[in-house]
Amino acid sequence: MKSSIIELNQNKKISGRTYLKWVIHEIHNDNSHYNKNGITWIESNVVNNLDSVKGMPLCVEFIGWDKDEPYGHGMTDVKDGKPLFEDSVVVGVTENGYLDSIQVNGESKRVLIGEGYIYNQRYPKFVQWLKSKMFDGEFPETSVEISAKDGQDVIIYEDGWKETGRIPKIYDYTGDAILGIEPADDSAVLLELNQKMKEDKKVKETVVELNNKIDEQRTEINNLKRDIETKDKSISELNGKVETKETELNSMVEELKDVKSNLEAKETELSELNTKKGELEAELNELKKFKKNIEDQKLVGELNQKLSSYSEEEKSVAKEKIEMFNKEPKEEMLKEIISDINSAIAQKIVEGRVKKSSSEVNSKAEDIYSDIYEVNSDEESSIEDLY
Repeated sequence: MKSSIIELNQNKKISGRTYLKWVIHEIHNDNSHYNKNGITWIESNVVNNLDSVKGMPLCVEFIGWDKDEPYGHGMTDVKDGKPLFEDSVVVGVTENGYLDSIQVNGESKRVLIGEGYIYNQRYPKFVQWLKSKMFDGEFPETSVEISAKDGQDVIIYEDGWKETGRIPKIYDYTGDAILGIEPADDSAVLLELNQKMKEDKKVKETVVELNNKIDEQRTEINNLKRDIETKDKSISELNGKVETKETELNSMVEELKDVKSNLEAKETELSELNTKKGELEAELNELKKFKKNIEDQKLVGELNQKLSSYSEEEKSVAKEKIEMFNKEPKEEMLKEIISDINSAIAQKIVEGRVKKSSSEVNSKAEDIYSDIYEVNSDEESSIEDLY
């Protein structure tokens, strides 16, 4: 969700702080709606956990030593079920949170809004980056961090944890990261950036507090100045080393950007290759199909040629196999068909010979005194010779 700035002015301010107003996250009607992390924020649950918004840190993981441009959450590890964000720094604090309905691109959105401050004296380049982004209409985005309540091991969800549509019920708001990358919740964007302070009383209290601290530390500062004067040379050398390291780091950051750019190019190239692979596979499948059709036609032609030597009666022996062959031609079935027909013909021939032989034997039996001839013998034999 991209939104416009609600207010930007410097009529009222506290030195060292820049007032900020932003959407912490969108409120959903039910668990059929959820953010990119699969979380559904239900209003009643948000209200029940709203107290933990107060004092919630505003955090940034900076890309370089300039501390001007944000990146991600800065998460480094998870210990005892608690996430650690050691690569991020606290740049401000949330003083208030409340629910409201706002218009975004002509659409009404129910959201949780946070109000707080960024420490502009400590992060002036970052504040300037925020202002320039918003001036250009590129609204910096945020991503809220939640954790289990103190004394509990896990966040409690309605109906348990789900991949999508899970509803946090008992939890604490532990931080909100201002991002330079895409967040999980499109509704989480900075809405307001200025140096406004709503209560003049807080201004006076802050000034008094600062003056007291200045008085307490003035003596210590003077003593430190004397020590610093004796160490100017060492400090100068250290500053030179720091500058060298910053140069090296900036060079590494540029190299990292180049690597990321090359990686994106490779991913694009890989995507194109995958597309080409799919096209080639489709073409190969078509060629295989065409080849099979040609081979099937060849087998059918070969069978028809072989069957032309047989009569319809002879072919009827393998009628079912011939029909199966015509539907799905196979070399093995072609051989089976010819073999079956030949076997049937051979069997018929043998049966004919047996029948003929039986007829001849029966014919000779009518004359029991007729001559008997020995197979492979040219000599004539008579009944008397058998005795």
